[in-house]
Amino acid sequence: MNMYLIKRIEIKGLFHQYDLKWDLNPDVNILVGINGTGKSTILRIINACLSKKTAYLQEQGIEIDIESENSNQFNFDYEFVSTFDVPLADKAKIGQSESPLDKELQKVIYTVGKEKQLSFSNYRFKATNYPEIAEKVNARIRAFFDLVNDFLKETGKIIDIDRNSNDIIFHKDDLIISLDRLSSGEKQMLLILFTVFLMDEKSYILLMDEPEISLHIGWQQRLIDVIRQLNPNCQLIIATHSPSIFGKGWGDKLFFVKDLIQGS
Repeated sequence: MNMYLIKRIEIKGLFHQYDLKWDLNPDVNILVGINGTGKSTILRIINACLSKKTAYLQEQGIEIDIESENSNQFNFDYEFVSTFDVPLADKAKIGQSESPLDKELQKVIYTVGKEKQLSFSNYRFKATNYPEIAEKVNARIRAFFDLVNDFLKETGKIIDIDRNSNDIIFHKDDLIISLDRLSSGEKQMLLILFTVFLMDEKSYILLMDEPEISLHIGWQQRLIDVIRQLNPNCQLIIATHSPSIFGKGWGDKLFFVKDLIQGS
C-alpha cells in the first residue's frame, strides 16, 4: 500500500451542523446515499482540500483534515474527473460549440507542455525525447488502444492516430469519425480511461462524481475493474447511485453517507 494515499477524512461543519469521519480503503471507496445526503458536496470538499482552495472551504464554514499513511506529507497526486455533458442539439442554444466534457477530453488528449497536466500528447513525446523508454511507451499505448477497442467493439469503432494531424480518430468500416462526433457515453468513458492510463501506474487519487451518467450498463459494470487494471496504485473515491457500478464484486467497498455523519 502506498503511504501517500488517503487513510482518513474528517470534515467539521458539513451543512453547518454535522461532522463526518471516514476511514478509507487504499483501493476502492464507493459513497452511496439518497439524493440530498451530500455525496457530491463531500467530493467537492475533498477536491477543494486537495487543490488547496481554502477560500471555498472558508465560505462554507468547513474544516477538513485529510490523513495519509505518512502524516508529514500532504502532497497528493490526484484527479477529479468531471463527465457532465451538453447534448449536441443544446450547444447552439447556450452559444458554445463544445461542452464541458468535450473540453476536458480535448485537454487530456492534446495539451502540450504543461508539466502537471496529464496529457496523451505529452506522453507520446516521451517516446521521442527519451529513446531508452520508447519501446515501453509504445507498447503501453498499443495495449491501451486494444482495451479501448474492446469497449467499442459492439459499435464497430476502432481507435487510431491520424498520421498527418496526430489527432485521435476512429474507424468504422470505411468511415473516419472524429473525437467530437462520438456519443456522450463514449466521450465520458474515454475521458476516464485516458486519465487513468496517463497516471502511468503511479500512486494517484481519483475522485469521480456519478460516473455512471451516460454510460451503458455493461460499461458501468466493468468500470472499476478496468480502472484497477490500468492503474492498480490508484485510490478510487466514487459517489454513485448505480448498483451496476459496484454490483460485480465491489459491494464490500460501500460507504453510506448516513453512517459517516456524526450526530445525524
